[in-house]
Amino acid sequence: MTETEVPAAAAEPDPAHPYTETALARILLGDAYREVAESALARIPTDSDGSSMVGPGDFVREAAGLLALAEDVMRRAAVYERERGTSWEEIGEALGITKQSAHKRFAGAVETWRAPLDRPARVLPDGTPDDERIPYGARYAVGTPEPHYGTAEYQAQALERWLLQHTGPTDHWHVDEHPVTGGLPRHSTTSMLMLLSNVSGRLLEDQLVPDPRAEADLAERRAALYERMLREDVAVPAEIHQWIAKDRARAAALRATPGTGTPWPTTEDTAKETP
Repeated sequence: MTETEVPAAAAEPDPAHPYTETALARILLGDAYREVAESALARIPTDSDGSSMVGPGDFVREAAGLLALAEDVMRRAAVYERERGTSWEEIGEALGITKQSAHKRFAGAVETWRAPLDRPARVLPDGTPDDERIPYGARYAVGTPEPHYGTAEYQAQALERWLLQHTGPTDHWHVDEHPVTGGLPRHSTTSMLMLLSNVSGRLLEDQLVPDPRAEADLAERRAALYERMLREDVAVPAEIHQWIAKDRARAAALRATPGTGTPWPTTEDTAKETP
């Protein structure tokens, strides 16, 4: 390289994909553990034991509150286990009860957790669910405003800061730079492509005639994910460049004809194009 040559700028790394639903359940469980720890720590000092502010029964009342928080941990643990693929029989065995008893005890919590994920109020352009019932939110799409109820990304980082502030170097996780966020699974480019099918389905369910702009967003998002697969140097189908070109052309056609759009080729049209 000569003195007049300018080195090529390094390519910006692709942003991390959003957390999986299993990761969301793990954040929820970690936050429940934090609530128990904070509540228990606050009960250790004795400086106010003789205060007039402490009445008969207060200590057992506080202990009962801890038990309630611990029950919440148990429910969230069951949710996380189910997200990890643990069977009801395995959960029951861990607790020394039958799978029927485990199902009866925790199925409601699991169903409440899954409801906004399986049928969210809406699905974002990247395929992830968006619903106020989802703890900490699940808004990841680029350009989407952060919801007032927070995000999983922020909550995971806050949980990590709390852990490091309230523990010391003798705890084994202090050797890790990211003891909480480092172990949370994220979507892969392949799984994000799979999530886009949720968007297609919701477009057809929610609108008799899908918004061409929404369809264009979907096509562009899919093409961008295909291109990311190429950058990641993973094994890709031989036709991927054709898919990218088709999606880009589809998006351009949709944006050029707002309100109507150009329909996808039918099976018969595709058969005619095949030599």
